[in-house]
Amino acid sequence: MNNKITLGCLMLAAALLLAVPASGMTDSLEDVSNPDAKCLKCHSKNLKKKLEDGERMSLKVMASDFEESVHSVIGCTGCHRDVGKSKHPSKKPISNRRDYSIAQNETCGQCHAAKAKAYEGSIHASLSGSGDAGAPLCSDCHKTHAVQSMAVYEPVTGEPCKACHEGIYDAYSQSVHGLARSNGNVIRESHIQAPICADCHSAHDIDAVAAIDHLQTTCLDCHEGASLAHEQWLPNAGMHMESVSCAACHSPVAERRIDLQLYDNLGQVPVGKNENHAAIRERLDEIDTGGDGLGPVELWKLVRLTSKDGKATDVTLRGRMEVTRGVDAHRLAPRSEAVRSCDNCHQGRLAGSMRRAGHASSCWTACWCLP
Repeated sequence: MNNKITLGCLMLAAALLLAVPASGMTDSLEDVSNPDAKCLKCHSKNLKKKLEDGERMSLKVMASDFEESVHSVIGCTGCHRDVGKSKHPSKKPISNRRDYSIAQNETCGQCHAAKAKAYEGSIHASLSGSGDAGAPLCSDCHKTHAVQSMAVYEPVTGEPCKACHEGIYDAYSQSVHGLARSNGNVIRESHIQAPICADCHSAHDIDAVAAIDHLQTTCLDCHEGASLAHEQWLPNAGMHMESVSCAACHSPVAERRIDLQLYDNLGQVPVGKNENHAAIRERLDEIDTGGDGLGPVELWKLVRLTSKDGKATDVTLRGRMEVTRGVDAHRLAPRSEAVRSCDNCHQGRLAGSMRRAGHASSCWTACWCLP
């Protein structure tokens, strides 16, 4: 009997010994699947790989980060299929860190095809394609081994956007939108979901709102009654809201400018946003040989060249008032501080119109006279 008890105790002791993490493994690896624990046994250390450009890239992965990642369920080889058991450690050279990140960007697209397609049309992808080493890739916004679920990924603190756009985020945080978000304004017992970065610029097909044609639509998605409210006091309200950006009036301290834009009336997009615009871009390069932008005559030539056989062209020139600096577009003030004076924009024309009218009744009458 004593022999049986002794044997049982020895077997229990051996089992407990095997359950203790091996040397070099952290306690946090206990919740990681066995194949991944084998990877992290080495990669939780300060491993580095020498790249062809001479840099030593860290291969360290925090086990706690990996455990909290939504990718933990697919395991290490879910993304790193090129380093299976028979190919590890990989002997394939890596030219530089940037090229490696771009290659991993393509790996993300294997599971997130829709998001990858949206990213391809973004300003971030455009910058990356032009060789900008600072243009963000998937891992820059979502981290590498600590990817969060969409349900909890709401960067109210500015992350990850703030990493590159700190000045703009600081302006936003003090704006009417940022303060409403941080103060948690409540109406009818529900929290106002004031917009954050992705609400206006979208999450993956990111673009400057002023560079595309849904600026007014973006604002009106939340401010449904804005059109009607402007019609109560603003003459030609529809024309103003189409040709003047919201920020031009709602960021009262901003400097303003007039942006001219070639617009495709058939595609309902600015020129350059459609693959069918290649011919127009070629003509633009032919006219703007110096690459210094178009002068008045050159611009006229371009518009004329977009038509064939003297027929009316489907490409027109649009003008819109914008704020000069992007940071001011995010420094939106409460509506009580918005610009509502006609002479703020029409100072020279306003005085002449009022004199021609023979009276100085009000700005309202004068605005109707302006083209």
